[in-house]
Amino acid sequence: MTPTECARLQGFPDWWCDNLGSENPSEDEVAFWADVWETHRRIIGTSSKAKTKKQIIKWLHKPHSDASEYKMWGNGVALPCVCFVLMGIVLSAQETAD
Repeated sequence: MTPTECARLQGFPDWWCDNLGSENPSEDEVAFWADVWETHRRIIGTSSKAKTKKQIIKWLHKPHSDASEYKMWGNGVALPCVCFVLMGIVLSAQETAD
């Protein structure tokens, strides 16, 4: 299966992960993602070194791979199922309120 097929099975459109990269990231973008990566590093505690600016810019050019997309879809939930369950909760809450 391709990542696009996995997205379809989860109820997402084909274009969901298109154009995530940033060819010329601004300094603000780099600073934002440096903070995100640093927070992640401290919470997870698996790396002793922070990501360099060069590593962050490289990642921003192509922020995902097929492997990371497979992981994302595998750890996700099917959107139509979530919508169905939430609609049931809303309907039940409305009936209870009446």
